[in-house]
Amino acid sequence: MTSAAALWCLSLLVGQVVSSPLNQQQRPFLPSISSTDQIADTTVQNNNEVILDLLRRYAPVFKLSELEAFFPSSIEYMFPHYNFTESPSGEIRPTNHSIITRSHLDELPSNGGGLYLSINESHNPQPFLDEESEYLFGPYGLNDTMPDDRRGRVEEEVYGFGVDQGNGVIDLWYWTFYPFNFGKPVGPFGILGNHVADWEHLRMRTINGTPISADYTTHTGGRFSAGTYRWQDIEKIDGRPVAYVAAGSHGVGKLFKLVDITDDEGPLWDTKDHVVPAIYWDNSQNRRKLFHHGDLSWLNYRGKWGNKGENDCWWHRIVGYCQVVDAPWGPNRNFGLPPECILAPLTTKFSTYRFKFASNVLDWAKNHNIELVKIEQICVRPKTNPDDPDDPDDPDDPDDPEDPDGLDAELYDDDMEGMVEIQNVKSIIGFRGTEKHTVTMDSCKGRRFAVRAYKLSLCLLNGRCISTSNERKICTYEQQKRGHSFGSAVDLNDIDDWRWDY
Repeated sequence: MTSAAALWCLSLLVGQVVSSPLNQQQRPFLPSISSTDQIADTTVQNNNEVILDLLRRYAPVFKLSELEAFFPSSIEYMFPHYNFTESPSGEIRPTNHSIITRSHLDELPSNGGGLYLSINESHNPQPFLDEESEYLFGPYGLNDTMPDDRRGRVEEEVYGFGVDQGNGVIDLWYWTFYPFNFGKPVGPFGILGNHVADWEHLRMRTINGTPISADYTTHTGGRFSAGTYRWQDIEKIDGRPVAYVAAGSHGVGKLFKLVDITDDEGPLWDTKDHVVPAIYWDNSQNRRKLFHHGDLSWLNYRGKWGNKGENDCWWHRIVGYCQVVDAPWGPNRNFGLPPECILAPLTTKFSTYRFKFASNVLDWAKNHNIELVKIEQICVRPKTNPDDPDDPDDPDDPDDPEDPDGLDAELYDDDMEGMVEIQNVKSIIGFRGTEKHTVTMDSCKGRRFAVRAYKLSLCLLNGRCISTSNERKICTYEQQKRGHSFGSAVDLNDIDDWRWDY
């Protein structure tokens, strides 16, 4: 093991935080269609060329931590190390390495659906990795050379996906691959959450070719370390987004020294000229995922990229997972989702919401005689604790000296559920079918209440609502200020059509 790796592993032992993506359910892959059947039209081909050009133009720069030990690689780097596949039932088969390639990976049974690409070597560092497994450090981790600036350079592929959302909106997804994810120390349980292979991503949104926002996906830290940010609020190099990568878990954040272990001292990974671009679906109307060919055939693989995890440790019932957890799915899935949160400027007195429904919602509404739409603006504020001298006795007290702005940043943190008060402001308007719906409604009432999300319900003429969406989070800002701000009213123009399951 390199000295840097040893130093890094030891530094992580002081932490007590578990990476939250281990608790997230990953959605399986959806059926695909053949790309050769869908891109014959010249207009579609031209549009795809625009998308591929955007993917190359905005190739991100990743800043790794100086304490990083498990570095990125190409997928090809790992292919020779996959020795067997394992099914969910435990059936093990040795791999045919003539299939474990970019061009043939999808030739595994059922495109690999349900399979785990697996390695023979030990992959549970507590905290040190066995010598036979040191290839999991990645190519850079095995290279002791260092440039004159002592910073280091990583030159690995990044996998880009372009998604045409319609109306000039194109989402750019950049996925990074790591041979190994190092977990987090959790007291007497050791280091939990180790897994072979790691996929992480950064997402950008462009409108008519102009970038407007970026989504960051750190594993811990809430809204101020992850989520959606305006383009003017993020760091850039040569007009391209910069992201800070957490040591070990590889979550991607917009700032360093906010969550996990990140810093601005480690190797630079500039992905310019290293993007492997792909188109996700046929077009924004059909939204049918493409089936890829040739060197992109690996994108059709539907299994997981590393070993199956453990679930037989005695503490599994306490914390939900063991020292080794399941490897992740691959990246080619679920790109039709809206951003982490919808950007909206703050207003005074009243909120305005503009939104449209997708065709599947419109069809369902027609078949169920929908006449009304209920809009719910979700407002939150921190709960007060009468035993805490720092909390005001009255949350509506205008003279709270500890919080002169009347708002706490923590109220937007997902981990704070149960520690906030929730207020729903509701309004009902007529269902307008394919038209854009607009509603003006009251602001959040009461001091320190701030807009956090909104949701919709489809209702009958008698007012009974028979289908309700999930919430869409809202990231609010002031027009002349940088970063996020909090307030009681917004002016929201939602460009992502609403669609949900019934």
